[in-house]
Amino acid sequence: MSDAPSPSVVLSNIRHRYGRLTAVDDVSLSVAAREVVCIVGPSGCGKSTLLRLISGLETVQAGTIAVEGATLATPDRSLPPERRPVGMMFQDFALFPHLTVAGNIAFGQTDRPRAERKRRVAELLETMALARYADAYPHTLSGGQQQRVALARAMARDPKVLLLDEPFSALDEQLRRSVREEVVRIIRASGIATIVVTHDPEEAMEMGNRVVVMEAGRIVQADTPVTLYHRPANSFVARLFGEVNRFEATVRDGALDTPLGRLPAPALPSGTRVEVACRVEDLELTAPGARPNAVPVRVRHSSFLGASTRVCLDLPGGGPEIHARLPGHVDVQAGQELAAVVDAARVMVFPAG
Repeated sequence: MSDAPSPSVVLSNIRHRYGRLTAVDDVSLSVAAREVVCIVGPSGCGKSTLLRLISGLETVQAGTIAVEGATLATPDRSLPPERRPVGMMFQDFALFPHLTVAGNIAFGQTDRPRAERKRRVAELLETMALARYADAYPHTLSGGQQQRVALARAMARDPKVLLLDEPFSALDEQLRRSVREEVVRIIRASGIATIVVTHDPEEAMEMGNRVVVMEAGRIVQADTPVTLYHRPANSFVARLFGEVNRFEATVRDGALDTPLGRLPAPALPSGTRVEVACRVEDLELTAPGARPNAVPVRVRHSSFLGASTRVCLDLPGGGPEIHARLPGHVDVQAGQELAAVVDAARVMVFPAG
């Protein structure tokens, strides 16, 4: 008997078009209570449209949306946004400048008795460490404080589902990480099923129990960050989560001849065209002749990046340029002769095209 939590929000076969453009194409997804799911992908892939459909800002054209077993939307029936158990935090926070912090958090709770509304606002002010700013106005707050006010307002109605649309894009890089960590801590403590849309793969991996990768309106892969990084479904997913070296090859007698040497491919029939990829941090550099399966390379140039050194390499015979990312500072010089080797278990093989 499984002890996995039951789904809180369920999207089934969602399709949505804007004129001739298919923004969401047959998407099904479920998110459990206490789970944070991040949706990541390029602009126009449909990730923000999904949030708008769940919140009720867009009308479902095909498929169904349900929360805790109650149907929120079908093509024939749709609850208005204010009647959905959904809290949404927008990219620009959308705080009301004429309302205080407490007033912003209280907004939208008019259906509650005054005493209960006051209690909930006080509770959220304490949770968000904003109690001393209750009477302040949004323009007097820092970006991180405004973020917490927006989150408190989204949580004020005790939603079953929390939606965050590019929640950290308005913050500068230095502030973004600390605010992100704080927001994730608050969300996880609340136990609310949460869907976060972001264009930043690293942010998605840091925040999400699961990460959903979308491309052209479809879910390409949905899995844990570790699985997405080490076992991507295709080349697009592999490249989304980090730099890779890529080559095309043809299977011959259960193996692939690549610029990095001969690699096993026992499960593929001869003649199959494939794309071979390896992450730049999986490429090892050694002295020439130190490893029997290494291939000779020449250093083109290197860049010290603080935590790592990125080395650009030329292969013999005018092969494609490849890259290695080595931990720390590595002192290599342009023109230096080295050898490169990659563990076959870390090589990714995808169908060509």
